[in-house]
Amino acid sequence: MKHRKLRGYVLPTLYVIVLIVIFGAVSLVSSLMQVNPNYLYSVNVLQDISTPVVEEIESKQIVRPYTSSNVKIATYFYDVEDSAEEQQKSLIYFENTYMKNTGVLYQAEETFDCVAVLEGTVLNIKEDDILGNVVEIEHTPNLRTIYYSLGDVNVKVGEVLAQGDLIGTSGENNINDQTSNLLFEVYYNGTLLNPEEFYQMDVTTLN
Repeated sequence: MKHRKLRGYVLPTLYVIVLIVIFGAVSLVSSLMQVNPNYLYSVNVLQDISTPVVEEIESKQIVRPYTSSNVKIATYFYDVEDSAEEQQKSLIYFENTYMKNTGVLYQAEETFDCVAVLEGTVLNIKEDDILGNVVEIEHTPNLRTIYYSLGDVNVKVGEVLAQGDLIGTSGENNINDQTSNLLFEVYYNGTLLNPEEFYQMDVTTLN
């Protein structure tokens, strides 16, 4: 039986054809990956969402609830671990009774603006017979601040506030005869915090 020999040019031709097919397939896959809109969109979304959020958390600082430089502390926060002398500065005298101050009472000779210490939502607005106008703000499910003794109130329930937004102005209460007061309270997980220490805290630990 005779064996047929392939002509000399057949095998080289086949090798060339195979190489062309492989090269074409690689080029096609590469081009599809470069123009795939879903791939590009996913990368852009990750860049647009993740980076600003990290920067915002790292740079966030708690501000004081007022902007005036003339505001002074009239009555400090009552801390059971303070000395007897410091605790005396933290008592409120009203109708022949001494009461522990649950926040810090700020005063000034002139009316001053009261602002949001962090972004949040106005949870409640009411008028108290003793402490005047009250605004409560929820910053996170675990963090709330309350502004007492306001004069004008410039927000409404449900309003979303940015840090530094105007809440109202200082006003009166029945604890003293001053006309420019702000009693400020901070609640974290239902526990009162000293506002003067609160301003120095890392907000990322209070979520």
